[in-house]
Amino acid sequence: MSAGVTYSDEQARALGLRSSDSSGEGLARLRDIIGSATAPPMTVAALCEEYGEVCESAVDPLEIASALEFEGLGDQAVRERYGYSDVFALADEMYVQVPRQPAEPTPPEDPWHIGRFQPVLHGLLYGLPAVCFPAAAVLLGGPGAHAILIVALLASWSASQSLASLGYQRLGRTGDRGQAQRVLRAGLLAGLVLVTGILAIAMLVLHARPPVALFGAGEAAYMLGACVLLVLGAERWLLLVLLPGVLGSSLFLALGRPRQLDHASWAALAATAALAVVAALVATRRRSRPQPGGGRFRLVTGTELRNMLPAAAFGLLAAGLLAFPVVSGVHGRGGINVGALLATLPLSLSMGAAEWSLLRYRRRTRDVLRSTRDLRTFGRRARLALLTALAQYLAAAIALTAAATWIAFTTGLVRPGAALIYPELVVYLALGSAMFIALALQALGVRAVPVAACAAALAFELTWRELGLIVQLAACVGLLVVLGGYALGALSTAIRHAF
Repeated sequence: MSAGVTYSDEQARALGLRSSDSSGEGLARLRDIIGSATAPPMTVAALCEEYGEVCESAVDPLEIASALEFEGLGDQAVRERYGYSDVFALADEMYVQVPRQPAEPTPPEDPWHIGRFQPVLHGLLYGLPAVCFPAAAVLLGGPGAHAILIVALLASWSASQSLASLGYQRLGRTGDRGQAQRVLRAGLLAGLVLVTGILAIAMLVLHARPPVALFGAGEAAYMLGACVLLVLGAERWLLLVLLPGVLGSSLFLALGRPRQLDHASWAALAATAALAVVAALVATRRRSRPQPGGGRFRLVTGTELRNMLPAAAFGLLAAGLLAFPVVSGVHGRGGINVGALLATLPLSLSMGAAEWSLLRYRRRTRDVLRSTRDLRTFGRRARLALLTALAQYLAAAIALTAAATWIAFTTGLVRPGAALIYPELVVYLALGSAMFIALALQALGVRAVPVAACAAALAFELTWRELGLIVQLAACVGLLVVLGGYALGALSTAIRHAF
């Protein structure tokens, strides 16, 4: 095979060969030169250095053996060069000599990343409907009006929480947006029928006027429609939905609530409720056909219904805790509770801050989980992250409450010397903080404890309602302490943040 290999004088001189050797002994020397340039290192230490990256990240000597064989290093070469019986024996020695230093994996995509203005938008969406209530209060009256509105609030919160739970479960379980749209559309229509039926019965029992029940039905329509849009990520449509009701109510209040604008104000409120339902129906249109072989579609499964129950119960109890001070009054005997009414708007707006703080908390604990190898250290840092998130929410809630109070005093809506305003504001700040902790627990899979704690707090308020503000303060502060103490323990375990 070598007979045809010849070299010029210049090539031979460059390789250190004599001209006469270019086809004999010189060729053997050439082979030695080429072989020495491409052969693996002659010592195990040098081999470990060359394959350092493979050895550091290997979880088993077989990985090193595979890399050596892939580069053409067989058993015979290993015996001749390194004195080991085979490639696997050499790989075992290299695995022992090189300490494990695996490369950090590429960080996964952040699941808790949100838009910069999304929490602000959600805060406005939670808070702007509160502007409609002062205008509606002038239009609502007669026997049973307050009771009807409380029934509407309780039914709407429970129905909307149930609907949101079903929508998120279907999105998370199948990832099929078309299926989620069908579930949400059916749930929206069922919720409207259910709440309307409840309000019709309550109207007959309480002998309330039909306009009051209609307003309650409109409230439910908005909350259910808004729920659908939020689950599907179409919340920006809610700004247009709210436009007629908020502008109409604001204008009605700014003009001194003139009687000749009663019907116009009613029309504006009705437009917002109707637009919410229409927007939800549009958002739940099926834009794609179900994929073939995807199995028989079930509107709602038994598992989804069971998982929905804690959400429904929490919505009902949360609405009850929010409404109780308004209904009970400062002294526990009914009447106008100025502090509770004043706290309603800032507490609603603070839900945007709650969402922002909760998402930052999830991102912070995710980073701690990735960077901490000691469980005790993780638990300590996770508790600190929870306290930081609670402090962030509370600071935002205090700022919003202070701003709302200043505006109310400046515009003359509330007299600065009104009795017991400030203690009632403390009640709602404690309640808002407790709701934030409850949301954090539910987001991380703890559902029974928030429901049980809220039920106990509401039962305590109902049992000792004649104590007025004292029992309200004790119940809300106690709820915050119980949920906060439990969360500091339950949410400090790494398994809660693994998914």
